[in-house]
Amino acid sequence: MLSFLAAAFALGIAGFDPLGSLVLLAALGLGVRRRGVVTLLVTSVGTSAGFGIAGVLGLGALLTRLGVHGFHVPHVVWVCLVTVLGVVFVAWAAWRSRPGAPTKDFGGDTSAAPRSTAPRALAVSGLLVGLSSLIDPAFWAMLVHAAHLPHQSWAVVESLIWVACSHSLLIVLVIAYLIGGPDRVASMVTGIRESHAVAVRRGISALLAAFGILLLADVIGVVATGQWFFEI
Repeated sequence: MLSFLAAAFALGIAGFDPLGSLVLLAALGLGVRRRGVVTLLVTSVGTSAGFGIAGVLGLGALLTRLGVHGFHVPHVVWVCLVTVLGVVFVAWAAWRSRPGAPTKDFGGDTSAAPRSTAPRALAVSGLLVGLSSLIDPAFWAMLVHAAHLPHQSWAVVESLIWVACSHSLLIVLVIAYLIGGPDRVASMVTGIRESHAVAVRRGISALLAAFGILLLADVIGVVATGQWFFEI
């Protein structure tokens, strides 16, 4: 069960997508009202969740009908793959921490701005945000992993975890808006950009480095003992 949850959250974090939050910030700049904000959240998360649940259940049924109950991947392939992933995460963390690296992870890109703040326009924007999950490799990795789980309920839970992680920033900003209004959201984003940008960037880099080191330690362990510490 712990391995299942670890895999679900790992794939969800890998699929993190800030597009919905960028659309929300652009809409707030245009004066969107509460109904439009809720519409954007529901359509974005609902579209991703719909495709996720349909995908894991449909793919699982297809594999069962075809008699495919699992893919056999040679042990050495897993070792090489995990090694590469570990090196990539550590290198990524080092690159983000290099001197002179930009510290604004929340830029003011308005390319995703909706043309209108009307609920219908924001529903279309939310639909497009949800559809963007289909071009995310982590989404398809989640489908394949969930399709091989022993229980369909686990597959559904994994898809929902992935959606929640993917749209986590949008969800947090919408909750902040519903509690404190647009000023609360603006202060949060401004605070992150101006006061905590370096800390946020260093924190993300530290998490990437820790995950990479964990993968490399797992490789060393499997080479030394023949057993994985973590099984995804």
